Amino acid sequence: MNYPTGATILKEGTTGECAYIIDKGLVEISVFRDGKKVVLAILSDGEIFGEMALISGDVRSANATALVPTSVSIICRPYVEEKLSQSDPIIAMMMKLLLARFHEARSKLLSLLCLSGVDEATRWNIVGDKEEHRVFLERFKFINDLQSALSRQQFVLHYQPILVLTEGRLVGFEALIRWNHPTMGEVSPNKFIDIAEDTREIIPIGYWVFETACSDLKKMRDTMGVRQDSAEPWMSINVSPIQINDPNLIEHFGEILVRVGIEPSAIKIELTESVLVECPKQTLLFIHEVRRLGIKVAVDDFGTGYSSLRYLHLFPIDILKIDHAFVANIFN
Repeated sequence: MNYPTGATILKEGTTGECAYIIDKGLVEISVFRDGKKVVLAILSDGEIFGEMALISGDVRSANATALVPTSVSIICRPYVEEKLSQSDPIIAMMMKLLLARFHEARSKLLSLLCLSGVDEATRWNIVGDKEEHRVFLERFKFINDLQSALSRQQFVLHYQPILVLTEGRLVGFEALIRWNHPTMGEVSPNKFIDIAEDTREIIPIGYWVFETACSDLKKMRDTMGVRQDSAEPWMSINVSPIQINDPNLIEHFGEILVRVGIEPSAIKIELTESVLVECPKQTLLFIHEVRRLGIKVAVDDFGTGYSSLRYLHLFPIDILKIDHAFVANIFN
């Protein structure tokens, strides 16, 4: 969010549930006592203010004003509470305790500064390693951008054609997601999928990928004059472990297939080899349910990890994609 020079970002005495991290700019933190403004701090790039709102519903204890055109990233209490609830209970309890004590200490400091008649800005320096802080801020901003990328229509799918080489015949496509970031340009999935999984943004992103890929395949098949019941060309769509654990996934997939009007046999879901091992029970249930819809299941990157043929017997998969690493030294 951007604020022009002189804009009030926070006002003393008001309520709020968000904290602000300065991306670029200068912010003056001040209070009014006996009709006089007391400047407590001038904060710059990378510093945070309003953080007490993350643990308390108390009114704001100070004003925050942009001294120059300033851009900030926003982090709100529900997000922090969600992350704490997902962490180890002991760590969550300790974090809440530390934040509460920090709140108490900061309140006492504000009182002392006001009582002592401080009229010049004092700087609240960041404690800790500056490089770690920089990495944290970059990751936080990246997450912030990722969480709004879907609503801002920044994702795009590329379709990699799949051919029968001996015949030169097109038989299908693989849907590959890319993120058109406004400042970073095209971001490949290996840079954001892990974070999307950590934040569970992969759930809505995954729905968008599935519906967009199905819709685009339907358009391509219609343009090519392919019969409705034809299995080719088909579309291969990757599904992550986080999506597999989404209780609404199968229902949503079924609704999308009906809404788009695509033949289920023209869709193939791809799972990685590691998923079979890391969450076998849930994966087996998912495979049975998705095949019940008429969708085929493929295992990708087989041979990069566990490579046990036992998994091919346990899981009713339709297609096995063997990684190059599995056969690279077969003749050596």
